[in-house]
Amino acid sequence: MSQKAKKRALDTSYEVAAILKNYWAEIHAAKKDGKPVAWASGNGPVELLYAFGILPAYPENYAAVLASRQMALDFCQMAESMGFSRDLCSYSKINLGDLLWKGKEKPAMPFDGLPLPPDLLVTTRIPCLVQVKWWEVLEDWYHCPLMILDAPLVDGSPTEDQIDYIVVQLKEMISKLEDFTHTKFDEQKFIEALKLSDEAAGYWDEIMDLRGSVPCPVGAREMCGNVFPLVAMLGTQVPVDFYKKMRDELRSKVEMKAAMVPDEKIRLIYDNIPIWYHLELFSYVEQFGAVFVMETYLRYVWGGRIDLRDPYRGYARKILSNVWLNMSVETRFKTLVNDIKKHKADGVVFLSNRSCRRYSIGQYELRDMLQQELGIPSLVIEADHSDPSGYSESQTKLRMDSFIELIKRRK
Repeated sequence: MSQKAKKRALDTSYEVAAILKNYWAEIHAAKKDGKPVAWASGNGPVELLYAFGILPAYPENYAAVLASRQMALDFCQMAESMGFSRDLCSYSKINLGDLLWKGKEKPAMPFDGLPLPPDLLVTTRIPCLVQVKWWEVLEDWYHCPLMILDAPLVDGSPTEDQIDYIVVQLKEMISKLEDFTHTKFDEQKFIEALKLSDEAAGYWDEIMDLRGSVPCPVGAREMCGNVFPLVAMLGTQVPVDFYKKMRDELRSKVEMKAAMVPDEKIRLIYDNIPIWYHLELFSYVEQFGAVFVMETYLRYVWGGRIDLRDPYRGYARKILSNVWLNMSVETRFKTLVNDIKKHKADGVVFLSNRSCRRYSIGQYELRDMLQQELGIPSLVIEADHSDPSGYSESQTKLRMDSFIELIKRRK
């Protein structure tokens, strides 16, 4: 059976397509009915938006959808033809190319495209500085309110002063959202959203831990699709129900010793954003008895637990903690060492990502540190997570072949 024809390991995974479709349909319906829709960026306070009845749409996620459908290149090239630098994040180029499209006929857009115009823009400096500048361009175009959550770099655990800094901003944002919606903040709705967020994140953590079982029950390619509700819908019931069902199914798979890859021989960890237009790379290694058992993008970018005993500070700590893009190289190293041991990994694949330099900082140092500390080999491949220009599938696979062979000889 070819990799493309291969069935998914989990029955629950088939449900995410309907969740995605319903999510976008609900947003377009809300926009049509005159309800507020925010364009939000990753790692932002989405639970707060849901508490105010504001639906969040994610241009980054939509860009990933376009990339996974091999549609990204035209939008990137359109943005570049309008004067935007080729060195910008490809997520931003896809979005800007979509909005600026002119000349040739525009492709049919999945889920009817992003809802236009946005009523509100919400972002944070956690992912990168380009994110804020991108949102400022949108603010100039659509003349809608822009809210930015600033976040300091955390070395280890956030300090009490750093948590205070986030809490102050959250309360300022609440005041601004009251003015924007002309409604009084309902703290109980916010706390309920936090409870749902924490519950979904708890199930997700269990799912990630279960994937560390030997043999691994489900691989990276499938899980890259399953992360969507965690990205866009924290604070609602949907991800709670979805991930509880997935957790339960995975528990059964682990009890039965179900294996994603028959005769599993090699266990790998992946660092960085997936190559959305070439997710097949994750399943390509399966022919060698290899499987990706953990990805920093899935484990340390989305989700996060919340200490509900002190909701505001617990939420602030969640925003700052356990976020890969907000960790120092030293913290990343300690985290990787723990995960390699926990998941019994034989090697690490780093994506040096042309678009996401903040994510890619320190990877060569991490490679050397892992080799010296644990004797664990690493491979660094180069690509952009959404823009396929300049990517060589054949060369990447050849390098992966050599890396797998190296691990086999070591074992």
